[in-house]
Amino acid sequence: MSWGVKIAVLYTGFIGLVVFMVIMSVRQKIDLVSEDYYTKELAYQSKIDEMKNADALTASISHSFTDTDLELQFQPEFKSKTLTGQILFFRPSDSSKDFEIPVSINADGQQKVALNKLSKGMYKMQISWKADNTPYYSEETIVIP
Repeated sequence: MSWGVKIAVLYTGFIGLVVFMVIMSVRQKIDLVSEDYYTKELAYQSKIDEMKNADALTASISHSFTDTDLELQFQPEFKSKTLTGQILFFRPSDSSKDFEIPVSINADGQQKVALNKLSKGMYKMQISWKADNTPYYSEETIVIP
């Protein structure tokens, strides 16, 4: 084999590798944190204020798992108050598994979420709620067993 043929084989192999890499990168699924990421980023100062409000509470929201439910225990000062808000279970690895429910606590200050609505794995639980016109925000990483 002459050196001209070797160079041609090398260049053809390189072009084939580049084409293969382009095809693989186009097929790769890319999930953004959210579709309107940049507009949310501009309003992030309000989220910081909500986190400060949540940090000023006597305790943080705790969670525990039962066989069928994820139980969220809100702070004692919210037991007698009406709360409004959303709980987002954000799955960083697959946006199709994101799950959102409204905040709805019982008389004991608990909210239960059925585990069959969530896939096994890691979620970022983002809780945004309002009580007495004061907004709060809490975020925690949980792993669904």
